[in-house]
Amino acid sequence: MNILQPSKLALLALTFSFTQTVWADILTDLQQALVKLDGSHPVSGVLKVSFSESRGEGKDKKLKTGAIKSTLSESMEGLDIRYSKDVLVQIAEENRLKLADEEVDTPALNGAEILSASSLIPILSSAQKILDAISKGKLRGESKIEYFDQQVRVLDFELPLDSFIDDKKTRGYVNKFKGSYKVLINDQGVPVETRLTYSGKGSAYLFFSMSAESEITSQFKVEGTRLVRINKTVESSSSSTFNDRTYSGSWTLALH
Repeated sequence: MNILQPSKLALLALTFSFTQTVWADILTDLQQALVKLDGSHPVSGVLKVSFSESRGEGKDKKLKTGAIKSTLSESMEGLDIRYSKDVLVQIAEENRLKLADEEVDTPALNGAEILSASSLIPILSSAQKILDAISKGKLRGESKIEYFDQQVRVLDFELPLDSFIDDKKTRGYVNKFKGSYKVLINDQGVPVETRLTYSGKGSAYLFFSMSAESEITSQFKVEGTRLVRINKTVESSSSSTFNDRTYSGSWTLALH
């Protein structure tokens, strides 16, 4: 028994060391692929955004929707977003409706309000955003799965709370939190999909409590020297002392 024990420990240590080396190699493959795909190759496409947000219950329930289409392009000259004449007419009409009734739903106006440079750049240049996420995360493991008739590797990262909440004071109210970021990569180490999930609970003072959970899935395509996000779906919900909220959204980019 005493003779075999050290051998078992040595085998466990060797297995652990080998696993860590494999993970490090896979992570390096991913990082190197992302660096190569952070280029300035011209890219353009048609972006369709839609979402539905519900707050409250019963007669106090409020529904807010968004639906808009725009043309995006980015090159050495910068980022450009264009709306068709029909969309501009619809936005103008919804602005007039809102002056008469502030509770009226305005899908085109709501959609246009979320299309800022900070939300559009990660669509047309996705590599840096993934690099930022994995730099904060802790690699928990690696596996292989079948994905649209091809074998891909899945890197599973644990993400800290500060990856989702920037404000230090707000983080202090969170009692429980769990964040996961899965990156699916092909044989070249290029991401084809990411899956971000989180759930948390918190409280402030003696009368306020809140829980929230979300799942965000994104798919990517290589366009020249860029990694472009061609699809993103969001499903989230939250519940608090004063309000309940559900949200479902979709961002789809058709490349030219």
